[in-house]
Amino acid sequence: MSNIQMAIDELHKAFQKLNKAFFHNELPEPAITIQSSGKRKAMGWCTSKEVWSDKEGKIRKYELNIAAEFLDVEFMETMDTMLHEMVHLYNAVNGVKDTSRGGTYHNKRFKEEAERRGFYFEHDKPDAKYGWYNPKLTDETKEKIRKLKINESAFSIARRGVIVSPEEGKEREEGENEGEEKKPKSFKWVCPECGLIVRSTKDNIFIKCGECDQKMEKEEKEIED
Repeated sequence: MSNIQMAIDELHKAFQKLNKAFFHNELPEPAITIQSSGKRKAMGWCTSKEVWSDKEGKIRKYELNIAAEFLDVEFMETMDTMLHEMVHLYNAVNGVKDTSRGGTYHNKRFKEEAERRGFYFEHDKPDAKYGWYNPKLTDETKEKIRKLKINESAFSIARRGVIVSPEEGKEREEGENEGEEKKPKSFKWVCPECGLIVRSTKDNIFIKCGECDQKMEKEEKEIED
């Protein structure tokens, strides 16, 4: 069984163990959060400034987030994200600017530090848009992480959005998009004399054609706007 508190607690333990194993306990503990990636679509992030503090400003912390939507991916992917963000944290603490373009482009300073901390890059050139953004854990790094005995089962749930019933899911499969406002049913009324057409969202009402002074007749078939 897993819950959010278990996941948060284990992320803190994982940070402490990774900090000791890969950074010689040089990193300050950040505010570790689990938040939605939203429009970022990122598996995690670390702020470049201390964005958490008490009211007096005596306690100041960076934020390291693991995206809620990706919390239950394969365990090493979660550790990959955690260690990746810890590289950013190390650079931030030491005044090294390792990204640009709003934090999306990872420069060579990030690459160099990532390689020092157990990553490798599959390509020998940076991506034109994101730079050196996608390092991978080496096999040696993975083995080192396994020996830390981090509880993998703590990361068995993730944010799914709205959970729907099988019936609702079937309706969506048939064409109703999630988040799209459902259009109301409408009814078509026709003047038997001039053919004037009027629509209404109500059934069983009396509508009269002002031109012909005739009661308008409802078509039996309901239609969607």
